[in-house]
Amino acid sequence: MALSPHMDRTLLQLPWQMLHIADCSFFVKVHFTDSSYCFLVSDLSSVWCEEAAAGVIEERSKELNKRLKAPISSFLSHLSQFICPLLDSKEKTPNTISCTRTPDALLLHVKSQLSGLPFYWDFHCREADVSTVCRQFLQPLLSMTKALDSQCQELCTLLRRKDEEIQDYQEGGAVLSRDRLRTETFEEDAFYKTLMSKNIPEQRGSSGLSERLQQLYRDVVVVQSQQEAAAAGDGVRPLKEESHEGDGHVSAASDPSTAQQEVDDGPKQKPSEVPPDDALSLTQRPSIVVAKAKKRKAKGLFT
Repeated sequence: MALSPHMDRTLLQLPWQMLHIADCSFFVKVHFTDSSYCFLVSDLSSVWCEEAAAGVIEERSKELNKRLKAPISSFLSHLSQFICPLLDSKEKTPNTISCTRTPDALLLHVKSQLSGLPFYWDFHCREADVSTVCRQFLQPLLSMTKALDSQCQELCTLLRRKDEEIQDYQEGGAVLSRDRLRTETFEEDAFYKTLMSKNIPEQRGSSGLSERLQQLYRDVVVVQSQQEAAAAGDGVRPLKEESHEGDGHVSAASDPSTAQQEVDDGPKQKPSEVPPDDALSLTQRPSIVVAKAKKRKAKGLFT
């Protein structure tokens, strides 16, 4: 399933959040409007999505909630108020939400109450297409990896310079006032070995992105969007001046008759009495007199 370009751009600006359902944890992006919604979910083995418009929502609400009569905006507002507080919550969701997996789909079942009556909803999420996975997952994560690697290299360089600075102080006779501030010389190879053997296995069991990684995700997405906008602008930029039909202005190049009429009517126009400042030539502008500083005679000590 592919997302519409507008919804794809909207979801790209949103951070990945965690949704815990029973023993399952999902990465989720969800966006609600007054007449539609989009749900993007992944368990890091598959990616599913659903983009539902007003017609689909109205038909499904009639099937699941025959006793409820309300505008679509009310249903979507209730779903937003129900789903959003569950995102990034450390506690597992109650029994009011469950999921069912099929070979090519993920169904999320919601049970709640609206206006004192039972309210049911099903998110029919289908497998996302490759372009959606690459745009929402792969491309930002690759950009984040490159940014983190560059940051790590700069920090390693800074640590080596700090060690050289400390060594220079020690050779000059500087002594630490407190032994607890003493540090070992930074070894980059040993640092990477410790990272690979200890930190990476510990991260495998954790879920979600820290606030720092979420901010990094937002930053790389902004850069990615700016680059795409710049590339799209360069591809459609016209060589000639465009006509502004909405403002009632038409360029002379687009209408030859108008251009001829302007040439004929040109001498009949009365020039303005006071030309604007921008119209003055360099010779007409008042000259600016710069006073030269007089040279002072040097005074000797005994003169």
